[in-house]
Amino acid sequence: MSRYPISFNRTSLGLIFWFAGLILQPAFASSAGVAVIKSQDLLPYDQAVQGFRSLAAQKVTEYNMKGEVGEGLKIVEEIKRQKPAAVLAVGSKAAALAKENLPEIPLVYCVVIDPEKYGLRAGNVTGIALEIPVGAQLKAFKTVVPGLKRVGVVYDPDKTSGLIRVAYEEAHRLGLELVAVEVSSEKELPRTIRNLLPNIQGLWMIPDSTVMTTESFQLILLMTLEKNIPFMAFSNNFVKAGALLALSPDYFMIGRQSSLLLDQIVRKGMTDRGKMIYPDTARLTINIKTAKILGLEIPEEVLKTADVVFQ
Repeated sequence: MSRYPISFNRTSLGLIFWFAGLILQPAFASSAGVAVIKSQDLLPYDQAVQGFRSLAAQKVTEYNMKGEVGEGLKIVEEIKRQKPAAVLAVGSKAAALAKENLPEIPLVYCVVIDPEKYGLRAGNVTGIALEIPVGAQLKAFKTVVPGLKRVGVVYDPDKTSGLIRVAYEEAHRLGLELVAVEVSSEKELPRTIRNLLPNIQGLWMIPDSTVMTTESFQLILLMTLEKNIPFMAFSNNFVKAGALLALSPDYFMIGRQSSLLLDQIVRKGMTDRGKMIYPDTARLTINIKTAKILGLEIPEEVLKTADVVFQ
């Protein structure tokens, strides 16, 4: 029997949990805290940082490269002096800067398109890709357009062939037929889209820089509306401009996910080399006006699941 018996009333339990919290708090919740490097002032970057801060229990020191490599190198020197437990890089410039200049500090990146392009699959680096899994995108398209069977996509094989390989597998799993057509320049788009549309029931846009520009979006939008073909984009801005739907990243939630990921990495005292994960959540945006133009009746239960509905 203990010499000092304890009565576990609410007060003593509270003290126990308080003390346990001091012991079990995140490993990086120290005076060093965590450094956040933002590539520049852009709304998606700001939203991701806000999301990160919403879950961060540790001290956060935020730096802004302002889009300049010279400014970034100054930030690197300051971070080396401060010696934070970890770095969050928001945007591709910040991620590349931290990866090259701060190899000794665990690095988590987010809001980066095509992480492989910046060598982010190696070293003391992990992060969240700025893309929604292909299967989730195609499933959303099929849900909004229930009769969808044949989905067309235009791509540059030098840039997005890997994504298309995955898309074939996911389309088959969902009972869809993917009709993928290659282009090597934007000049090929008008003829390619014109020939593709009669053979499909929906057009899916992917973030391929050869295919997607402001000019090409307007062309694709007009051609799909003319042929009554549902058009799925990858950004809610495109839906606002007239595309039928998009499943796009939620930057605030990506920031929160980054905070949890960074916490997990520092608690372990290690990282999985080159690990890349996908966003946990996405925002479904639907344009009702476009649906009416297409003569498409979107189920009410589907509309209720949308994050944004443009009337």
